[in-house]
Amino acid sequence: MPIKALESMIDEIVSIKLKDQRVFRGRLTRCDVYMNLTLSDAEELEGEETRAKYGSVLIRGNNILWIQIPE
Repeated sequence: MPIKALESMIDEIVSIKLKDQRVFRGRLTRCDVYMNLTLSDAEELEGEETRAKYGSVLIRGNNILWIQIPE
């Protein structure tokens, strides 16, 4: 199940692409059964460059296009 994979990635750096094409990268701190995620030390990326830095962000699961987790 995808939620089990996410739960095992708590405290890891993940990248998330939203349906509006924005990409966020940060340390995964929480996830729930709706795939709502919170990231700490989050940054919004434009290509590989940082566009903006945020402390913490909450991303609603229904806005997520894909999640990239470390191998």
